Amino acid sequence: MAFASRRNFLKAGLAGTAAAAAAAVPAAAHAAKAPKAKELTYDVIVVGAGCAGLAATIEAADRGAKVLLIEKSAVPMGNTIYAGGFVNAACTWVQKSDGITDDLDSFYQDMMMVSKGRGDPELTKMYCEQSAGAVQWLTDRCHLSWKKIPMQIKPMLGRSHQVDSKAGPGGSQMVENMMAEVEKLHVPMMFNTKVVELLHDDMLRCTGVKAVSPEGPLVIHAKGGVILATGGFHANKALVTQFMGGEVAWMPIRGSMTLTGENILLTAPFFPMYVNMDQFHAGPIHGPTKANPSQMVNFGICVNTLGNRYVDEASTYVEIARHTAKDTIRNSAFIILDSAVVKLPIVAMRIDRYKAAKAPIFEANSIGEFASKIGVPAKALEKTVSEYNDAVHAGRGASLKVPATMKKPYTIEKGPFLAVPFSGGMTATFGGPKISLKGEVLNTESKPVPGLYAAGNAIGGLFYDDYLSGSQLGAAVIWGRVGADEAAARAKAA
Repeated sequence: MAFASRRNFLKAGLAGTAAAAAAAVPAAAHAAKAPKAKELTYDVIVVGAGCAGLAATIEAADRGAKVLLIEKSAVPMGNTIYAGGFVNAACTWVQKSDGITDDLDSFYQDMMMVSKGRGDPELTKMYCEQSAGAVQWLTDRCHLSWKKIPMQIKPMLGRSHQVDSKAGPGGSQMVENMMAEVEKLHVPMMFNTKVVELLHDDMLRCTGVKAVSPEGPLVIHAKGGVILATGGFHANKALVTQFMGGEVAWMPIRGSMTLTGENILLTAPFFPMYVNMDQFHAGPIHGPTKANPSQMVNFGICVNTLGNRYVDEASTYVEIARHTAKDTIRNSAFIILDSAVVKLPIVAMRIDRYKAAKAPIFEANSIGEFASKIGVPAKALEKTVSEYNDAVHAGRGASLKVPATMKKPYTIEKGPFLAVPFSGGMTATFGGPKISLKGEVLNTESKPVPGLYAAGNAIGGLFYDDYLSGSQLGAAVIWGRVGADEAAARAKAA
């Protein structure tokens, strides 16, 4: 069968294999007669090898279940490997070690505030209560270590636990450590194997999957159930257009190009309760090179191709990205930075990202020279900068036509100046089948679909509008493990 060469993966690391994986699609088999599907049986089937799927695989195996992990790409290629490796959590051993005090009630209130009160209250409460356990499990079971937690402004505070990565994003380190644990457990992993259907009986109980592998078709039965950890649908333009509109579908992708909506397409026969289908996480991105300016948009002014400010730079980078996509011509803008901020660690790191990705960075000693280099009207840009600087110095930034409400806005006065191009990009979708506290997919009558579980970005209900940084990885661990516990117990009772 298409079992992965796991040792080669672990030796090479994610950084060296991700590029090759994108092209590693099995060739179509040309045969006069379709091959007969091979049938297999396991206790638990996990679909998707990201944070949620790997957490589910480890947990189910630890519970004594016979587990199979299926991944459609040649190596894990979901959003986790691109993530910074933050886990949002409260009352953890890491916080205590760093001298940070926290409480679950304020954590819950902050989570609900960020979701504008539309995150499911029960799921949110469970997230808060189990977040510390997720960090503990990642520490003890997956041998991850953590960087010192920075104290950030409300609502993040001191909850952003970042994986201490040897090289590359913290999410990549997380996947490598978790893959190593799956290897030690001798769990079979099928890569380059695409699940094309979820099996069910006449009572709509999920009983397994149909899949296509390089060696042929497969019918795989699951005694305890199937855990869907396939991510969302941001790389499926048809689904994005259907639920969010055509303009959103043109936004460049900030994350994985392999998340194409199996959470919607595979679950449809079970009549699931889809929620928050129009919601997604956004962020700034240089589309052609995928360079990510992130919070750099808060350290200068953001101007459109007409040379005008179009957004309050005190906004979150998520809000700025959405405004950029909606309010600029062809989703195109520039961050203009004064020389006084370019050496700040948070800015310098992101400038280095642009240089590493060979993304354009424009430099000039005057605003007029700038305008010529970036192709915007010089008089308009000079007027924008002059009015902005004057308003900031006079303490009336909030009265500008486009308000500047940051407590201490960064002026654009001392050259050389830098200009960084960016667009509003889509990171991940928030919509999908709603789940119960046990990770069960719920149908339109709010009843669990027996044998069908979901975790990670495949679910809907937890996030709306935005999320506290690190909540997606935290939720992936929590409900990946919860679904695995339930499916393993169900298999034992079968």
